[in-house]
Order: sequence, then C-alpha cells, then structure tokens
Amino acid sequence: MLSTLILAAAVSAAPTPARLQALVAPAAGGPVKVRSIHCKVLGDPTEYRCTWRQKRSGDGAWEPWSAILAQDGDTWILIDTPGRTSQP
Repeated sequence: MLSTLILAAAVSAAPTPARLQALVAPAAGGPVKVRSIHCKVLGDPTEYRCTWRQKRSGDGAWEPWSAILAQDGDTWILIDTPGRTSQP
C-alpha cells in the first residue's frame, strides 16, 4: 500500500507553472507562458518526462512541448532541451 502511494505521488508530481516558465525561459530566449503541466516518473524516481502547453509568441496559439526534468527535494532542474511535441 505504501509503495502505491509513493508511486501515485511520483506520477502526479510536477513543477508549478511559474517554476517551469523560469526553467524554460533561457532555452526559449525569453519569457514564456505555460499551462497544463503533466509529468511522469522515468526509470530513476527523481527524473520525469514532463509535457505542457506553451504559448507561441507570434499568434498566441498553445503548442505541446516536453522535456526531461529532475526533482531534488523541492527544486526542479531542467536536464535536457525542451522541444515541441507532436501530441495535440
């Protein structure tokens, strides 16, 4: 039962929109807006594949993006370059 609770917490963990925006901004070349953040734990229980919607600066459309992030306590770290995904 405890392992189920730990796994459920790991799957539902995600950075706040403000934290993800701060992590992604340098790679994006400036401020970004994000929403609908979902993260799933990978093989290492501190690493997550995160997906989100990111507002495009030109026309304001929301595009799907993803990256791998690591969690160290309350701190989130971007460990690869974010990129657009083909998910709707």
